[in-house]
Amino acid sequence: MATSSSVREGMVKEMKREEMADVPGQKLTTVVLHIPSLRCGGCLKRVTEALGALPGLEIVATALPTRTVTLRYARGQLGPERIAEVVRTCGHVPSELSEADGAAGELRATELNG
Repeated sequence: MATSSSVREGMVKEMKREEMADVPGQKLTTVVLHIPSLRCGGCLKRVTEALGALPGLEIVATALPTRTVTLRYARGQLGPERIAEVVRTCGHVPSELSEADGAAGELRATELNG
């Protein structure tokens, strides 16, 4: 049985998907964000909640063992600098943001620290 909190979270995620689908002509980018300082589930939760609050961004997957968050965002609404800024406000420094398929477009820590 789902708790009211998990049902509410599911509804919010579904609403975010609908919001993203409703923006005509937007280009969605899927990236893997590596955050070396993630050490526990609490840290991961704080970062994913902060990122999940950004408009045009959807958390696709998280992996504490590799300290990564895979996310999809609308380039017209959001950029890597804003994503890195949100992670820093949670007390972490992202080391890289790379396209999920391994294609060109990787941003190193020095570029994210802007």
